[in-house]
Amino acid sequence: MLKGLLVGGVTLGVAAVFPEVLVFPFLAVVLGVMSGAYPGMAMADPQSGSSPLHWFVAVFLTTLGLAGLWASPVLLGVAFLLHCLWSFLHHATAYGDGFPEGFPAFSIPFDLVLAGFALYVWSAGG
Repeated sequence: MLKGLLVGGVTLGVAAVFPEVLVFPFLAVVLGVMSGAYPGMAMADPQSGSSPLHWFVAVFLTTLGLAGLWASPVLLGVAFLLHCLWSFLHHATAYGDGFPEGFPAFSIPFDLVLAGFALYVWSAGG
């Protein structure tokens, strides 16, 4: 879990060097990459049959994050929170069968750091 917190902080540090108008697009790309990891892992085990669900969730979360670029950063924050929930479901249910055990433990705090940042910026009126 500590690695997820650390990498979340590093990600925000990288975002800090971008011009302000590119910070949220960068975070939306990060969300898309993180969301895309689960379908990729599901495709490695075609016997599970869960790949379509993983693709649906990945596309939904990425679309929600992208909508946050136009509507409000709160949508990007909500997308990261939903990704956190999705990671927790992989940790606590059979959805996680065949997935590296450390990925949800990394992803949950990482998502919380980035969701917290997006929601903080939204609440501060930015």
